[in-house]
Amino acid sequence: MQVFVLHPDLDVLAALVGRMRDRGLSTVHAAEAAPLVERSIKQRPSVLVIPERCEDLAAAAELAALRQALPDVPEVLVPPLRADDEAGCARVVDVVMSAIVAAAPADDRTLHGSGEVRGDLAQIPLPDLLQLLSMGRKTGTLTVSTSSGAGELHLAEGEVVDAMYRRADGMKAVIRLLGEREGAFHFAPDATPGLRRIFEPVSSILMDGTRHVDEMKRQREALGVHGAQTFAFQIDDPKLAEELGPAALEIARSLGSPRPLEDLLDDLPYTDLALLQALVALDRAGALRRLPIGELRPSLAGPEGMVVLRGLARRLKPRGFRGAGRLVLVGTMRSIRLARQALGRLAEAMPGADVGGELTLDRLVEATAQIQLGESVALDVVTVVDREELGPALPMIVSGAIGVVVLDRPSQALAEILEELEVALVDARSVVDPSEFEGPLDAGEPATIAAIIRGAIEGMGET
Repeated sequence: MQVFVLHPDLDVLAALVGRMRDRGLSTVHAAEAAPLVERSIKQRPSVLVIPERCEDLAAAAELAALRQALPDVPEVLVPPLRADDEAGCARVVDVVMSAIVAAAPADDRTLHGSGEVRGDLAQIPLPDLLQLLSMGRKTGTLTVSTSSGAGELHLAEGEVVDAMYRRADGMKAVIRLLGEREGAFHFAPDATPGLRRIFEPVSSILMDGTRHVDEMKRQREALGVHGAQTFAFQIDDPKLAEELGPAALEIARSLGSPRPLEDLLDDLPYTDLALLQALVALDRAGALRRLPIGELRPSLAGPEGMVVLRGLARRLKPRGFRGAGRLVLVGTMRSIRLARQALGRLAEAMPGADVGGELTLDRLVEATAQIQLGESVALDVVTVVDREELGPALPMIVSGAIGVVVLDRPSQALAEILEELEVALVDARSVVDPSEFEGPLDAGEPATIAAIIRGAIEGMGET
């Protein structure tokens, strides 16, 4: 399915096009209408995506010319939108998918003389359709459009030889498509496909695929995933997966940072069923953490709060120290491991000096994140594991820090060393609002780490 996308903001354009391609759509996109007008001479899109309003007369005139060139093409209007508005971009793409499905003819009549077939999955399920095409030894491309994305199955002499759906291909894509119950399809005869990634006969595909679809549904129910996912998964300690098999270990390595289920299924080189079974095993072992998607990247404070924090952080930084101020978090290995993961997800956080492509879980001392407070004011957050062998290095670690916050009860050795250095230890629970947190603090929650940093800056600033 081809979609023409026009938007003057390049960042918004990139965000929309990226999401459409994730849903299996092919796009032709531009920041100005003229290239799309020229392309429309040779190609007709399924949907035209355009901004709700234009900022100047020249852009409005070009847009009018584009609409005139594609008078019968369904249009989706994009309201004022920011590139980082993930929910807004997702809504636009959902409307595009609905427009594609609505535009597809809903009957299963064969077009006379062309060999093409169009229809609705609600009337002819995909397994039945594949059986019909197999019996007729058809060669061509079967396009399936659903609310979740667009897919293609390539057939040669009635056998499925390749498939793509969203970001999956081969048998993984076929099984996903077999699970779809709503949407439109279109079969077009064409030449034999050059690439073959599927070698199973249609009879085996339908038998095994149906079994996989039913089992995947049971595994999703066991995980508590119903319909649109509202949470992401994370694994605090990958070592918990070492005895659960290679798929579980691959999942654990991938979930050092939280990810939605669908992204995980798309990216890992295992079948959806194998991944779902491994996730259920990890969940039963107590290794999976569920995080609301809306809280994956919380902000340290609102705009007014950031002004206050910026002023306090600037004032707290010791004189004579160049660069960013520094806050030290100390705790057990487990608490620090969780805190490092959570720090990387704060909206204002940039990876610290010691962090590369992936967070290092077992380093005893790490410059984990730099919190950008605005107006060239930043705060380095250094995480330290409470270990006796670090005693000789502590004077250098805490020198010039605006404070030291302990996430757990400090060891006696740590308390004694900091007392000698005349550095005050601040209990993390003492700087957060007790009404916001019940029971022990969870250092793996980004909102908790944000509250600790915010409370530490405010509390130290008041004293």
